[in-house]
Amino acid sequence: MDHIKAVVIKFIGTLFLLFIVLGLAFNYSFVHIFTLSLLLGVISYILGDLLLLARTSNLLATCSDFALALLLTWFYLANVTNANNFLFLVSFITAAGIALFEAFFHRYLITRVIKDSYQTKRVNHSLQYQAEASEELTSIKKADKNKGFPKSRDENNI
Repeated sequence: MDHIKAVVIKFIGTLFLLFIVLGLAFNYSFVHIFTLSLLLGVISYILGDLLLLARTSNLLATCSDFALALLLTWFYLANVTNANNFLFLVSFITAAGIALFEAFFHRYLITRVIKDSYQTKRVNHSLQYQAEASEELTSIKKADKNKGFPKSRDENNI
């Protein structure tokens, strides 16, 4: 139930943002905005939020969402419209807005949806490659630590 709620929040936020950027600023139709926000919402939730955010940091997941939004918007608008003017600029502005929204949405996901798996996986990955240190690596024996340095052979014979 939490994932469905998160996908709906992401879809509504993406739809609102794309309507402002693409609809009001660049006069794209609502059908294209709706389709693009549906594609972005589902693909970035699966790839960026469930797979990447659960295993890495918010910054890395936000950067990947920026790249995904840039490429997906650019390819979608290039294939469905005849206007080739400023497609990269439009896609870049859209991706920047999506990345800003995603940075805050990831905080919501971490605290409400993937909180248990996020903490467990983060701890396990950070402790996975620790080296073991033991007492055999030191030259001072445990019994001689209180007395100072160990005695040499000559001092024992005197």
